[in-house]
Amino acid sequence: MKKSIILLICLTTTVCAAENSTDRNYGMGILNISSQSIAQSFRLTLPLVIPGDIKSGYQAITQATWTNIWAQEKSYLLDYEMFSTTLGFSYGFNQNLGVAIMVDSHTYFGGKMDGFIQGFHDLLNIDQNGRADYAHGRAVITRFDPATGAQTHQYSAHDLNNSGLNLLVNYTFNHSNPHMPGINLYGVARYPLQTAELIHPQKGMDLGIGLGLSKKWQKDFYTYGVLGYTLYKDQKDRENRPIELKDQQFTGLFAMAYTLSENLALLAQYLYSTPVIEKIHGLDKASHEIHLGAKFRVGKKSVMDISIIENIITMDNSPDFGIHMGLNFGF
Repeated sequence: MKKSIILLICLTTTVCAAENSTDRNYGMGILNISSQSIAQSFRLTLPLVIPGDIKSGYQAITQATWTNIWAQEKSYLLDYEMFSTTLGFSYGFNQNLGVAIMVDSHTYFGGKMDGFIQGFHDLLNIDQNGRADYAHGRAVITRFDPATGAQTHQYSAHDLNNSGLNLLVNYTFNHSNPHMPGINLYGVARYPLQTAELIHPQKGMDLGIGLGLSKKWQKDFYTYGVLGYTLYKDQKDRENRPIELKDQQFTGLFAMAYTLSENLALLAQYLYSTPVIEKIHGLDKASHEIHLGAKFRVGKKSVMDISIIENIITMDNSPDFGIHMGLNFGF
């Protein structure tokens, strides 16, 4: 009888421990892609953080995203590409509190994807939307008089190059409740190291806050969500800038993941961002981005993710096409 009671206690403890594992609701996490939309990349682009992203101990963070931008309206033409990188380290003091410091960089250049995208459109009989009328490899921002169609200004996309230093603090409130999602709250501050010449921003920190959610529904199915708010440093000298920017933005992410094994997961994500450009038709609309990709383990403590990026609903204010790769390396 005594042995049976001891065995029952051990089994109950084991089951509860499995049920209350701190990573029960996490799976392999989301594709760590911030918005690649046109104006969202000039300043702080809110990182998307969910419970479990900052683990106990040290991690190195490296991400690279390459996107193609094409947008044509009566008043403007955007034709360039952008290469975004993030390098940094995170440290988790315990299972709840963690910090990260990261340097981001956005570099704008001529389109190396132009030929591939036009060929892909031709193959699927998709309209080029004016692409075929221009040479490949351009890195330009052109403004037109919408009434006459005459060109009024042309800027180099290189004038948008920018970089910044980010400090992020994250706290996870709930890990393992089987009936509730994992919940975390985080804040981030970005100080510009290089500012985009085209918008002439003031030196000062942009601030962001986010609420992350993660939930395991079945053995192999997870959902994730992030709600975010960004407050930008007040921009002075507005009248002398060719682009007028808003000083706040809301962001929302919804993601689904299906784990094929403990080392591989497939993901689909939808990222929504309110507009940050004013008074330019098309660019003053919300951004809608789709991410499709996979995450897989590289060793015991490291995870790599790869994905493609496509725009949806509003074509002007989001990347035409992009590819992403990221690696979180645990020590």
